[in-house]
Amino acid sequence: MTKTGGKRHLKRPASPKVWPISRKGSKFVTKIRPGPHSKSQGMPLIVLLRDVLGVAESKREVKYILTNERVEVDGRIRKDLAFPVGHMDVVHLKGTDKYYRIQYHKSGKLRAFEIPLDEASTKLCKVVGKRNLRNNKTQISLHDGRNVLLENGDKRLKDIKVNGSLLIEIPSQEIKEIYKFEESSLAMVTEGHHQGKMGSIIEINKRFGPNASEVTFSTKEEESFSTSLHYVFIIGEDTPAITLVA
Repeated sequence: MTKTGGKRHLKRPASPKVWPISRKGSKFVTKIRPGPHSKSQGMPLIVLLRDVLGVAESKREVKYILTNERVEVDGRIRKDLAFPVGHMDVVHLKGTDKYYRIQYHKSGKLRAFEIPLDEASTKLCKVVGKRNLRNNKTQISLHDGRNVLLENGDKRLKDIKVNGSLLIEIPSQEIKEIYKFEESSLAMVTEGHHQGKMGSIIEINKRFGPNASEVTFSTKEEESFSTSLHYVFIIGEDTPAITLVA
């Protein structure tokens, strides 16, 4: 009989470029499990704990840490070593006072940066969808697989639009602030040649057809640059809503 289904293994040289691991070493690396982030935009917990944070030296040690409920992702206990973590996720190592935020870096990799305790209960999410449901409700879809339901009469709905961002409380998903996708807003580039850069939006050029819409940025380091609209992640108005590392 012929083989069916996808591959259950992943060779280290074939791992996604966003994973901050060496392409040399052991032959295989843990394959990411389906979840809130895709393979090209997230990394498994074992890579974060062993290769990035260095809190474990082997797969066996990572399993021990997770089995004993020592790791929280966005305020929830995670025990699966292949669970995907990605951009803007908040990771807490229980038993310590350390909280980390995962974000894209200029190096093209996902990095974990320590954040203060007062930011550990909030997360910034990009709005990727908005649609009406039955029973007079509207569903707001976010970049990390979350869905927030609001009543159709909620006054906040007129300000929540696709490509904007929400500052939410985790794990309750209560909306704290709304940041619009508009000129003068502060944003970060999450993909492409300018990945990891932050600056103010000075122009939004929307196009229809094969040519992607573009957004022009102004930064302190360089006068201006342009990138695809799909790569833009709003992070605040005049200043970042959360602590981020450029």
